[in-house]
Amino acid sequence: MDKVNIKLKVGVWQHPLSIDAADEPLYREAARLIDERLVAYSTKYRAAQLDRECVMSLVALDIAFKYVRLNRNTDIEPVEKALKDLTAELEDFNQSR
Repeated sequence: MDKVNIKLKVGVWQHPLSIDAADEPLYREAARLIDERLVAYSTKYRAAQLDRECVMSLVALDIAFKYVRLNRNTDIEPVEKALKDLTAELEDFNQSR
């Protein structure tokens, strides 16, 4: 794959990255998501006067939680088992004919 060098701003930090060109839109979307969450948490906890690192840790926790929940909800093992069972039944049916 073709590599590209990009500068990605996340919050107040600038990150020089070397990534696959095809992944650039995903990195930019991820940075946008982080920035949106930073604004949301900074606004929500403005009265608590949290420092940037604390707000960033809340953002990381939020995104990690959603990632874990998504992975749990996309467990395909039951579907794979059902497909194997159906395949076996079809094979048995075809052999009995």
